[in-house]
Amino acid sequence: MRENRSTASALQLYRAFRQRHPRTAIPADYVTEGGFRLGRWQDRQRVARMLGTLPPQRIEQLDAIGFVWSDDDVPLPAVSRADSKRRRMLTAIAAYREEHGDALVPANYVTADGEQLGQWLYRAVKKWRADALSDEERAPLAALGVSPGPRPRGPRTSAQRAG
Repeated sequence: MRENRSTASALQLYRAFRQRHPRTAIPADYVTEGGFRLGRWQDRQRVARMLGTLPPQRIEQLDAIGFVWSDDDVPLPAVSRADSKRRRMLTAIAAYREEHGDALVPANYVTADGEQLGQWLYRAVKKWRADALSDEERAPLAALGVSPGPRPRGPRTSAQRAG
């Protein structure tokens, strides 16, 4: 179900929040009085830019209203279009996070398209723990809410959720 929105657009709601709270980070779970999930919307804009899926005109609109691209003033790293496997996996993590509210992808999680997302992420986190994951690989994972901490083992898979 779509959240209840006032007549204001997401851009207007974001601008209004920034005018009232210029130095306050918007929490991921922040919901406006009208029921709009502004924190999640902000995260989606950030992730879309990182993945290169946010159109340039949208970036211009967001920049014009003073959009904050990261909470620590360090821009999220862009993922190279040449790295298609990593882009697919990061996109799948973003979709998982959107659906479940976190990036705690179980190790045996398989996407509806058959991607072994859980195994891919398990290997990346294992490298991260061993300090063998480059900053270029680690930063997008961290931006999506992944940490080197323990992962759940599941049984969540897209096929099991659908049934």
